[in-house]
Amino acid sequence: MPFPTSCVESSRILLKKRELYEQDGVFPPSVIDYVVKLLQAENDEFMNKKLANLSADDRPHETHKIMHKDLHRH
Repeated sequence: MPFPTSCVESSRILLKKRELYEQDGVFPPSVIDYVVKLLQAENDEFMNKKLANLSADDRPHETHKIMHKDLHRH
């Protein structure tokens, strides 16, 4: 299985496989729900397409903004 291409896609996979992570009480449902909510909030499902459509000069700047937007969030 290929890696997810976005946080939104990752959230869908996590929801599909949540039973695996909740098994034996490893993660409580509230943690899975919280992580899914954070992933979905990134709203990045079409980010790769957006970046691919940028010029070669604009792409590094936009990539840098994305990578550093939440650097100091926690």
